[in-house]
Amino acid sequence: MEIYDEEKELRSINEEDIKTLRNEMAFYGHIENDTSFFHTRDYEGLLLDFIRLKKGHVYDFKLPSRTTRIITTQANKIITAQLDGVDRRVLYADGDNRIVQDFIAEFGTEIDEKNVDDFIRYLKANARKREITAIDKIWTSSDTRNGGCSFYEPYLDDIEAIRKWPIICTGIAMENQADDLSSSILVHEMVHALVNRHKGIVENRLHRELLSIYMELVAAYEIDDSENLLKDAIIFRLQDLKENMMTQESHNHRGYIDNQPAIYIDSTLYAFALFEQYRNASDAARKALKKEINEVFSGKRTLEETLEALDITEAEGSQIIRSHVKKIMR
Repeated sequence: MEIYDEEKELRSINEEDIKTLRNEMAFYGHIENDTSFFHTRDYEGLLLDFIRLKKGHVYDFKLPSRTTRIITTQANKIITAQLDGVDRRVLYADGDNRIVQDFIAEFGTEIDEKNVDDFIRYLKANARKREITAIDKIWTSSDTRNGGCSFYEPYLDDIEAIRKWPIICTGIAMENQADDLSSSILVHEMVHALVNRHKGIVENRLHRELLSIYMELVAAYEIDDSENLLKDAIIFRLQDLKENMMTQESHNHRGYIDNQPAIYIDSTLYAFALFEQYRNASDAARKALKKEINEVFSGKRTLEETLEALDITEAEGSQIIRSHVKKIMR
């Protein structure tokens, strides 16, 4: 009976995850959700490196405290410099229920499958374009580091409506120790809003964190010429990678289909390869690299097409990360 109950619970969880995955891919316009790299020797070698790693998790890097104004100013400078010439406005709306209440009051009816198209048009008409650097932020103190960019998500379980639902940013939440590393995290979250505004620009769901992680590393590199901040940013990111790889292994072993950790794993592999190209480039080559990446931010080319044009691979990222693990995470 106990085994049956466990199987029943697993089946229930997986059914819910399949539904969530379906809706998520429809909302963001993804058409793929897989990679063959997780079945390679390169990936197995990276996993073993992390398994052997005994270094504990670091949350506080003992960096000087910064005000929210300094954190924001530094992040805004990075976004402005990296996306020079790109329209940096996103659709924005307050994160409360005001739009829903106003729609019901004006149309005299609850929102359902029959009038969802009217509500979608209403959403688009009432959302306003706002410069990404001016998006509202909520700051909270914590012993951990985190950030989040929220979006006005569909609440009707109608796949066709979800596909048409506009991606509207409702704000950014920052939870960290208020230091220079926080600026790189803020850049990470702003990039999510900038990328997500172009539905379908990221074809593979597993790449959804890629540009955010890449720009997070760029921010740390550009803020501090000594590269000490970059070292902390790399450690912070690789700690997260290790945790996600272990979680994914556990999910695979227990039979869960949820591959949410795989998003961070695959995105990190690509992001480190892309950042290494940026870090080692001449001024002219770096300018050309930014131009290529800005094709994605402008909505002119998919992220996957850009990765191919720049010859960025997971295998390269894996080798770079293994080198970092041996040098700075022992």
